Amino acid sequence: MRTYQVTRKMQITIPKKLARNLSIEPGDAVVFDEVGRDLVVKKVGRKSKDYTELRRSIELFAQDIPKVRKYVKFAERSMVENLSRHIRSK
Repeated sequence: MRTYQVTRKMQITIPKKLARNLSIEPGDAVVFDEVGRDLVVKKVGRKSKDYTELRRSIELFAQDIPKVRKYVKFAERSMVENLSRHIRSK
């Protein structure tokens, strides 16, 4: 896996190969999402009055919510267990 630099202005460049594979073109919009310690970048679509592509992107994002919820529940359980251990040890 190749690494890329973040500029002083906190900007990144999408590698051409990935942009081509995902049909990302100049003028397209992307969203950044934080999932745990990961940064997820998703194509939203072109800026236009046609919201079909945006609607589809939101639908795809909504499909990820159950997966994210699973990790949130796992994190909550882990925090409760660790906190309980910490409280009992005092």
